[in-house]
Parts: sequence; C-alpha cells; structure tokens
Amino acid sequence: MKTRSIVLTLIIGLLMLSASAESGAAAAGWVPSKPVEFVVQAAPGGGSDIMARTIASLVEAEKLSPVPFVVVNKPGGGSVVGTTYVAQQKGNPHVLATYHSGNLVAPITAGVEAATVKNLTVMAALAIDEQLLVVKADSPFKSAKDVVAEAKKRPGEITVGGTATGQDDQICNRLFERSADIKLRYVPFNSGGEAMTALLGGHVESIWANPSEFAPQLDAKQVRLLAVAKEERLPYMASVPTFKEQGYNVIWKMFRSIVGPSGIPPEAVTYYETTFKKMSTSPRWSEGYIKKYMLTSSWMGHQEVTKFVMETEKTCTAILKELGLGK
Repeated sequence: MKTRSIVLTLIIGLLMLSASAESGAAAAGWVPSKPVEFVVQAAPGGGSDIMARTIASLVEAEKLSPVPFVVVNKPGGGSVVGTTYVAQQKGNPHVLATYHSGNLVAPITAGVEAATVKNLTVMAALAIDEQLLVVKADSPFKSAKDVVAEAKKRPGEITVGGTATGQDDQICNRLFERSADIKLRYVPFNSGGEAMTALLGGHVESIWANPSEFAPQLDAKQVRLLAVAKEERLPYMASVPTFKEQGYNVIWKMFRSIVGPSGIPPEAVTYYETTFKKMSTSPRWSEGYIKKYMLTSSWMGHQEVTKFVMETEKTCTAILKELGLGK
C-alpha cells in the first residue's frame, strides 16, 4: 500500500512538471522551428544586402535565435521580384525581408499591386539613411538658398543627380522644389557612385546622396554639403544645416526595416520584434553597422512602424503622381 502511494505521488509529480513545462513553453511564445529565409530584393553588395548579412551574423553570434537567418538574394524589377516573392508566402513566419523606402515606392511606379506594403507585415524599423544635397567643393553654391536663388534665374536648368527615377533622391528633390517654388532638372543614375562621378566630373551641378556615398570625397575635401533633409542637424556633421533652418520644409526618412508576409501569427510578430529590439541595443550593431555606415539609429516597433510606413506610402503616391510616375 505504501509503495503504491509513493508511485502515485511520483506520477502526479511528473504530470505536474510536464504541465509546468508546457505552460512555460506557452508563456515563452512562438519561436522559429527551421532556418529563417532572409530575402534581399537586390544583388549582393548593396545597402540592403549589407544590412541583412550584418543582422544574420549578429543573430548567430549573440545567440538571438535558435535557428540561423539565411540570406537569399532575389533581385529584379527594381526590388519588385523579391518583394512579390515574400508577399506570396502569406502566413509563413519563416520568411523575412529587408525593406526600405525604395522598396515601398517600386511597386507603385511599376503598378504591381501584389508587391505593395498592404501584402506585408512590417516588423520593425532599425535605421534612417539620411539624405543630403551635395555640390563640388569649388561650386559657387554655398547653401540651399544659393541653389534656390539661381534656380529662380534659370528655371529647370540647374542639374541635380540622384539614384534612379522615382526613388528617394527624386522624391527629396520634389519636396525641395515644392517648398522653394522652383524647378530643377533631375538626372537619374544607376547608383550613388555613378552620381558622385558625374558631380566630380562637372556633368551635374549637385546631387542627392547618403553619408556613406560621399564620405571618402568629403574626407578628401572634394565636396561641400549644403543641407540635410532632417528635423535637426546630424551630430557627426554638426556644421551642416538642415533645409528647415534655411526656410525649406524638406524632411525625408529613408527608413531601413524588416518585413514578412501578411497573415503571420501575432506571436511570431512579437518574437521578431523582441529579437530585433534586443539586437538594436547591441554594441556590435551600433559600432559595426550604424556608425560604420553613417546611419541614424531609429527604432520603431511593429505598430509604430506600420503606421509610419502607411503614411509614407501616401506621401510617395502623391509625389509620384505629380512626377507622372504613379500607375
């Protein structure tokens, strides 16, 4: 009888431990059960690819996930091919992708409804790639006001280069034109490097560029920075005024974020949001990515960034229609 009682007690104890373990697992929430496919909608070597590979490396090094993030490049269609692929994985929490404002704009200009942000889940925003108006060091333009004054004299003649048609550079340019009531001649190039080469060669009078695109030329004193499209000055470029300081309402946030397909379980969204938040506080992230590539750290969680991206889409759609690029 005593033996039977001991056995019964042990069985009850084991059942309680099992229930406790199951409860703990439930409390912990969803975790990926297989490698996460991390899509980059561009070829290797660009900004999105660098971001994805940095994240994948940190996730592994700091043991932030029980499974690896496997970077897969799916270029094509100005990022539409890769974004469409992710959108087609509806409900699949094991597929993620990098996502920036250019990816947001691409399906609007291409008229590809399947690749629009409404078919995605925006997990988190991690950084802002700042936009600045840049001229050669020997340019007669010393400020954004100088550009405006000359543009009033020569409407549609002042040339300004940028990366691609209908992307962040041209959107910034349109915001500047709107605010200053001027008309510039926008010249698109295939990359920031091409735009810089054209500027230094005297083929355009100014360009829109991110800090990482002009850093070597700035160090060599080959270029001058006229203004930054930001609410306040950059701490590491404190001498460069904002457009707003000079009287022009030009503020643009080229955000860098992470998305997944629509229909992902809320528990998976929470998991990724928590994981990326933890990663964003890592010294390896701040030193090895944010500082190294001259970005502005800008964390936004799922709800905040979703609202921000939707508002940005409305702004982009309106500007692209003004430029005759919306479909």
